[in-house]
Amino acid sequence: MGGMIAIVCSNARERFAFASLCQSKAWPFVETDSIRGAKRLFTRVQPNLIIVRHTLSDGYSDELIALVKGEEWRWPTHTVVILSADATSLVEARQIQLGADVVQRDPLRIDVVSAHIERFRQPRAETRRSATPGDGDRVRFAGASVDLLRRTLTRANRSIGITPRESELIRLLLESGEGVTTYEMLYSEILGRSFRGDTSNMRVLLGKLGRSLEAVGLSVRGAVEVIPKSGYRHLARARDVVPS
Repeated sequence: MGGMIAIVCSNARERFAFASLCQSKAWPFVETDSIRGAKRLFTRVQPNLIIVRHTLSDGYSDELIALVKGEEWRWPTHTVVILSADATSLVEARQIQLGADVVQRDPLRIDVVSAHIERFRQPRAETRRSATPGDGDRVRFAGASVDLLRRTLTRANRSIGITPRESELIRLLLESGEGVTTYEMLYSEILGRSFRGDTSNMRVLLGKLGRSLEAVGLSVRGAVEVIPKSGYRHLARARDVVPS
């Protein structure tokens, strides 16, 4: 399952072209027209791939590459930078030195760009595994021991099976650390489609996970915070909560 694509371009026509490509391939995406807009967007969305035009209305791609390659960025993200045909070799070299995965020049060939997107939009599996707390596939969540691979949830001597989507929800919540696991990410990773504003699927899934926890004497309350219009946050310090 592929991850979220972020399109950062100040030219509306070019943004539309990239968005149309993503829609034709059923790739989940978000878009913005500036560095400022991208930074706001990235507080809600953690993309696996950023397609960014080098020259933007309020700066250059350099700033975004430095952001996603920095120590504080907590999600493995690839970057594809688009340069104008007359950009100097020094500009191109700087993008590579900053950490750009691919640098493309105008005129763009859509088949080449599509191939890069297909390659880079996939999450880096080895990094994602290392981001999950716990020993191997076993993690702690809401006071329970969860085996993500075998999809079991255990507390004391009580153990039940959980669904693949419940297991994936737990994994995503833990991987986000203290950050918000956005609806965009949840819908992309769990349902394989873009988020369009209706949160009912995630509400149902969170309720199902809550019932699984109740079956072993725990509660999802106090372990997951619902952030209105944004997503969910895992409360890492939450203690065992017995349902009332």
